[in-house]
Amino acid sequence: MIKAINVLLNIVKMFMLLVCFVGSFYIIVNMYRRLDKNLVDSIKNFIPFVFLFIMFSINFILKQKAVTQNIFYNLTCFLGLGVILFAIYRTLFDKNMIVMLRMGYNINFNYFADMIAPMKVILYGLSVSNILLILSETKIFDKLLPNLLDEENK
Repeated sequence: MIKAINVLLNIVKMFMLLVCFVGSFYIIVNMYRRLDKNLVDSIKNFIPFVFLFIMFSINFILKQKAVTQNIFYNLTCFLGLGVILFAIYRTLFDKNMIVMLRMGYNINFNYFADMIAPMKVILYGLSVSNILLILSETKIFDKLLPNLLDEENK
């Protein structure tokens, strides 16, 4: 059962990452156009998406079992990307936000601007945990830990 859930979550997390990227790109392009800012300045907002996509691709191509068969990581990716999707949904479609109605843009840029920092934290956190899971599979911690314990005992 867990194996089937892992396969499903692996597929869904890749799809969710692409939807999050496209939604964020759409909102940020409109926000920068409204502010008459250069779109090149927004690249720093998309680096975590690209980095996580590269990590997911490496996991898929190299069949990293420590990552792809870890139910907790896959569930965390699902929930983290779900939070980002919820923020994108509220930015675009929530008609109960007063700022959206008063500004007349039909997108609540203020809400999304407040959500950019937590979104980056989620994406960078998923990337770092992915790297740590890959390193745990290579047994690098088993080699480092005994040396650290020996140094503490001296």
